[in-house]
Amino acid sequence: MRSTQELQERVARIDELIGRLDSSADPVMRATAKELVQTLMDLHGAGLERILEIVSQRAGDAGAGLIECLGHDDLVSSLLILYDLHPQDFETRARRALEKVRPMLRSRDARLEGIVIGDGTVRARITGAGDEDLKAAVREALLETVPDAIEVVIEGSSSRSGSSGFVPLASLVTAPGNP
Repeated sequence: MRSTQELQERVARIDELIGRLDSSADPVMRATAKELVQTLMDLHGAGLERILEIVSQRAGDAGAGLIECLGHDDLVSSLLILYDLHPQDFETRARRALEKVRPMLRSRDARLEGIVIGDGTVRARITGAGDEDLKAAVREALLETVPDAIEVVIEGSSSRSGSSGFVPLASLVTAPGNP
């Protein structure tokens, strides 16, 4: 994919198609389509997991570095998160996103405080010269790095955001035995 915009457009299209499937009047067709998507995801997930195993086993420390590098690529990172294969856990990824925005916040006499990360949720408070643009920038950085977040709350902000712009993982992955 050439850009984040293109990725977001494709994700939005997937979300639209899933919505159309969910609203289908034919329950057999709906179940068949969901089973097809789940089976493809299972196959892709197993393939990605095997690729990471081979890279790790055959390339040693260099392979571990490569896998870490893959975890920082926007598209690859999203796939690794989707298949629960990302080399970094949720908290590490969320903290990395917050570190990326700290210089911008400092340049505007603002800082992050009260950071709480856990159970798929990130909460932070901007103090100092915080405004809605800064809050939006922090929220955007978090959602890019932790698209699997259930909730992102920037305290003091009048708005809350979940993982908007991303296909919710629950809509793509079904529980075993539940097509």
